Amino acid sequence: MKNILAAILILAASAHACGIKEQFPKFDNLDITTAAETALKQAETDFAAGAYRILVFGKRASNSEFDQRLEKAGVQVKAIAGCIVSEGILEGARVYNEIMREKLKAKLGYDVFAEKAESQKQPAK
Repeated sequence: MKNILAAILILAASAHACGIKEQFPKFDNLDITTAAETALKQAETDFAAGAYRILVFGKRASNSEFDQRLEKAGVQVKAIAGCIVSEGILEGARVYNEIMREKLKAKLGYDVFAEKAESQKQPAK
C-alpha cells in the first residue's frame, strides 16, 4: 500500500513538474474569427463556473503587484503563450479578457483589472 501511495505521489509531482495543465483552448493555430468565437465561449463557460481568469502571454514579472491584486479578488492569471504569439493568440486573449473584465466589473462593482482598482472598491453591503 505504501508503495502504491508513493508511486501516485511521484506521478503527480512529475506531471506538475512537466507542466501538465488543465485543458484550455489553444488559440495559436486559429484564425482571428475562430479564436474570438472560441474565447467568447470559454469566457462565458469559465465565468458561469466561477473560474475567473485573465489570459497573459510573453515575458512577465512573476508575482507582481497586479497578479497579487487579482489573486486577492479570486482571479487567476493564466499564461497561454510565451513571447512568440500568433494572431489567434492575440485575438483569443483580447476577447476572453474583455468578456471576463466586463462580467467581473458587473459582479464585483469595480474594475479589478484597472491600475487603481483598490480605490474603486465599493463598501461591503
